[in-house]
Amino acid sequence: MISNLTIYIGIALGIIFQGEVALLGAGHLIYTGAVKFWNVALIATFLSTINGEIFFTLSKFGSKFILSDPQNLKEKLAKATNLMNRYKTFLLLFSRFVYGLRNLIPVAFGLSNITHFEFSILNFAGALIWAITFTSLGVISGNVVSNFIDLQRHQMMIFGIFLGIAFTIMMLKITKKGEQRNEAR
Repeated sequence: MISNLTIYIGIALGIIFQGEVALLGAGHLIYTGAVKFWNVALIATFLSTINGEIFFTLSKFGSKFILSDPQNLKEKLAKATNLMNRYKTFLLLFSRFVYGLRNLIPVAFGLSNITHFEFSILNFAGALIWAITFTSLGVISGNVVSNFIDLQRHQMMIFGIFLGIAFTIMMLKITKKGEQRNEAR
């Protein structure tokens, strides 16, 4: 049998690769009783908070590096900045739900005059909202799926499928970025 620590490490890696997919899979494990809801939610909150802090800090102290990136990034950063100017606090709380811009929103805030303390509080709250939302959706989907298959019996296989999907999505994104770079040359 796989130890709980190994399962939590797998969940953490899945969150790093593709957060939502891993949290949905972890929700299935929570439903079977293999892991605890709050442990998963806190791991996701921690990792998502750290992600936001890294992007914010890099942009705060290394704006020349960030602004020297390709035109596509400048366009997306302009969109994130427009959203930030319109929705400030609300945007930071729910930035993880703005796909395509969610990593650039902390960059836009880093380039603004927001204090690090204010950003950190809102970043943590937003990460917690995101983690609880997707972990809860995973538990709910685990409940639905359990009507069709025995989750307890197949829990590791199902979680492996979710991690495989997360890894595949991540690799497709990396491949797409590589192709875009090659086309730009």
